[in-house]
Amino acid sequence: MNQLSRRWPLPLASGFPASSRAGLIAAAFLCLPLQTHPGAFDLPGIRENEDSLGLSLWDSLLTIKAGGGYKDNPLLSPFTPLDTPIVTVGLEYFLTRLPVDGHQFTIFFSGDERRFVQPVRPAPEVDEAKHELVLLSQASYRYFGNHLVSGLTFTHLHAAQVFDASEFGGQPGTIRASGHALILTPSIRYPLPGRLYLQAEYVLTRQHFKEPVSSYWEFGPKASAGWQYQTNSSFDLSFQYIERPFDTRQQTDPLGQPLSGTLLTTFDTRYEASWKQTWYAPLKLQTTARVFRIARVEDGEGFSDYTRTGGSLSAQMEPGKWMFRGLVRKSNYDFDLQIVSVFDPVPRTRVEEEFEVRIEYRWTSRFRTYAEYLHERQTSNVEADDYHANTWQAGVEVDF
Repeated sequence: MNQLSRRWPLPLASGFPASSRAGLIAAAFLCLPLQTHPGAFDLPGIRENEDSLGLSLWDSLLTIKAGGGYKDNPLLSPFTPLDTPIVTVGLEYFLTRLPVDGHQFTIFFSGDERRFVQPVRPAPEVDEAKHELVLLSQASYRYFGNHLVSGLTFTHLHAAQVFDASEFGGQPGTIRASGHALILTPSIRYPLPGRLYLQAEYVLTRQHFKEPVSSYWEFGPKASAGWQYQTNSSFDLSFQYIERPFDTRQQTDPLGQPLSGTLLTTFDTRYEASWKQTWYAPLKLQTTARVFRIARVEDGEGFSDYTRTGGSLSAQMEPGKWMFRGLVRKSNYDFDLQIVSVFDPVPRTRVEEEFEVRIEYRWTSRFRTYAEYLHERQTSNVEADDYHANTWQAGVEVDF
């Protein structure tokens, strides 16, 4: 859906956008039954009769996308919202190897650019914003052993976008920034009876931003548990601990003023629960609900400390050649020490809301048209944190 989101890093739970057949193929392979062993997919005669059975050890898909639309506040500005028509182009490539001998390899690339037709410059002394860009490359390996499913995923992510300034600079508002993320994730999954599972991961990230935004390392373990009680329906729980030492960002006093000779490190604990349910298989009617809680503390005087709670609800349906999908998402920030100002010493508050809807029509097995709408809204008692934006977009997607 919203491939050009201001969130950074982008969500990588699956790594594959669900808007194309590549995402569906990837999801299918990644959700293969876990009660496997070496050779579980080495069925008699498959290798010798791939052609006669219509099976292939490797599967690939290339999707090319193009479109256009309009965005009324591309810089997410609370003061000088500038509007512009947009032109969008994108490409996805997906390659996977069936785990017939227990070994599965997957490669995925996605690139999306949203180019601004009119100049977007909030002030003469500020460089003109020309586009938004997201590039995602991911390579993963999984081995289905006797009792364990082990995996290793490497991800490269590049984005040139508008980001939440409080996440990377500490102050309210948004900033334009460009950066790269390198993410390495080893994992082990242990299947249990009754279609239950336990999983352990370790996420290591190197985030590099162009100045003046500080680069950082990010690392920590993640533990998950789940129950797939029927096909495409599951409950999942996870806990993650994240440590983020910044290269150059300094600690601050309670009013946000940098403290010389210091460097900042933040520590996050994240809890998440999700429920995916297929309600009517013939229409492929499916909903996914998520709730989460993040508590952040820093090693300084607490200016960056906050608790964030929120959730999302998405629904998708595919009657015939049509596809309808919608998503609502909301999160609340409760800052421990930050105040509006010294003249208004009340706690800073912020609420983020998003609404997305997408409609597709498949003309042939390889050609489809789409239209989508995104509304972003952030309300706060700090003026620099209060804005809204709307994006309308339509286009075509072709599979090869």
